Amino acid sequence: GYPGSCGIMANYLEEAGFEIVQPVNGDKYDIVGADSQILTIKVGEGEKVQTEPGTMMMMSPGIKPSITCEQACGRCVGGEPCFNVIYTAEKPGFIGLTPNFMGKVIPVDLGMIQNNKLLSKDGAYMAGLGEAKPNFDLDCNPATACCGGQGCVRQSVEGTGVAFLAAGGHILKKTLADGESVLIDPAGLMAWEEQVDLSIKFAGCCNACCSGESMFQTKMTGPGTVYLQTMGIEKFKNVLANYAIQKRGGNGYRSGAPAAHEEMDR
Repeated sequence: GYPGSCGIMANYLEEAGFEIVQPVNGDKYDIVGADSQILTIKVGEGEKVQTEPGTMMMMSPGIKPSITCEQACGRCVGGEPCFNVIYTAEKPGFIGLTPNFMGKVIPVDLGMIQNNKLLSKDGAYMAGLGEAKPNFDLDCNPATACCGGQGCVRQSVEGTGVAFLAAGGHILKKTLADGESVLIDPAGLMAWEEQVDLSIKFAGCCNACCSGESMFQTKMTGPGTVYLQTMGIEKFKNVLANYAIQKRGGNGYRSGAPAAHEEMDR
């Protein structure tokens, strides 16, 4: 268990049906690190690993990279680059991958979920092993498309292999029973199984103006599993943007030490 207050919080989460997602090791891969994790995949001769650009950190000799533009339109509208990289092993070896931001790696075996399809936040896909590939899904409901925080076009990952998603902060997983619901901040939702119903709940104009929260909350109703993140790239960018605005002076941005010691913040 978790010592001290962390243990108490973990117990509360467990009572609410949440599970803290921890680094795991599969038959073909290892995930190590507390944050900015490293995914190491063992590949046999002829095996392929598909990744988004920029994730490769290291690999053994005999692994050949190539570019694919297959389903480029689907990847682009789903929040991915038009091109993906395919690493093919000409002899047995390994490849080490890292997320393109300070995040964790979440493996999902698509063969174990309904319809072999997972919906996710734009850009969540990091890599795929086997036949796990990124695509897109349309939300034709104007209310959820405009106010649910995920947009009209959502990313999907489909196939029968293992998909590796990138997420930030602590990662929680909750398996909803049939008819069970949970309210989520739109920025905190990372991925969900296709059969989970996504709807919205109006939180009020005052809530949007004065509480720092959204006017609408995302409502997820089971059955199915949802994945949450505490500090996704979208939320992290907003934090940096707000910090930059607060630090902006009348003369624009200023970097480095103040010209005089009297100007230093005490």
